[in-house]
Amino acid sequence: MGSGPLAGVVVVSLAEQYPGPFAAMVLADLGARVTMVERPSGDPTRRHTALFRALNRNKRSIALDLKTPRGQAALRSLLADADVLIEGFRPGVMKRLGIPPEELRRDFPDLVIASVSSYGQTGPDRELGSHDLTVQGRAGLLDGAPDGVGVVPTADLVAGVFAVIGVLSGLVARHARGGSHVDVSMLDCLVAWQAVRMAGHLTDDETTGYPPREPAYGVFRCGDGGEVTLAIAGEDPQWAALCDVLELGDLGDLRTGERESRADELRTLLSRALATRESGDVIRRLEQRGVSCGHVRRPSDVFDDPQVKARRLLLDLSSGHRSVRQPLLFDGQAITACPDVPALGEHNELYGLDPVQADR
Repeated sequence: MGSGPLAGVVVVSLAEQYPGPFAAMVLADLGARVTMVERPSGDPTRRHTALFRALNRNKRSIALDLKTPRGQAALRSLLADADVLIEGFRPGVMKRLGIPPEELRRDFPDLVIASVSSYGQTGPDRELGSHDLTVQGRAGLLDGAPDGVGVVPTADLVAGVFAVIGVLSGLVARHARGGSHVDVSMLDCLVAWQAVRMAGHLTDDETTGYPPREPAYGVFRCGDGGEVTLAIAGEDPQWAALCDVLELGDLGDLRTGERESRADELRTLLSRALATRESGDVIRRLEQRGVSCGHVRRPSDVFDDPQVKARRLLLDLSSGHRSVRQPLLFDGQAITACPDVPALGEHNELYGLDPVQADR
């Protein structure tokens, strides 16, 4: 059992792959006791060791065959002591397994159930399965993307975060009205995440100010090959400071509207000026002048960043592997309990179950 703010909360997770396990790990990092129920052959992501480790630390593992009466009975025994159930099946699968959410709500009235799926529990596409990229495309996130494929599974992560919000809300509300069934749709979550972007397409005025049309808002390559971000969004003093550092003369007098109307021309001038300078020196000088800027780092270099080091974002797991801690600090302190991921069915006997594949 954890010692964080969710100490005492008991979570059972039937979810596999990405969004559900991510949500369960966040709850575990915050102190909840999370037991993941895996199929006898294990979560399919176990074959991707780094991915599985990144999503499943701080958890217990038991292996059950939920297609059998014995497995279903064992699950119900777990739920008798649980506060939260997270499941990631397509709508209808729980019913076919003999454990429909509405029946679990009746039998365990204080249980908060979070169902994470691609398209939610209602609508014509509710039974469709999908991966992150498909949801990104349907949510409008890939429009304008250079190659159509992002490097971060945004839909998975956003759905996981909203699942956590739903679970925590359900835990608070149950004191007044009992448990609840939280319907988490990856598509809904990703559309809602883009509320500001979508706002411009819901009115006659399609301007939301994001992304800014400023010439100094983007990624630029310097003479040493390093890339830097400039993020000036309507701040005339920052623009003036940038032009001073880059020796661009009277261009520093341009106001926001003038810069936006000449954005392509000015971006070309900025690119030429930065191409003759060293990235670290440019960032140092711009930061001294209060200009929003920074390095574009490769993932392998992120943990060399002085700020990342100071915030101690790396965790040393009990196995000797390393991971990224949950990002919240409570009263200035991180929650640092960091057991490694469990072996398949490692905790079966703890729950009075036969070792690993006995329920096949």
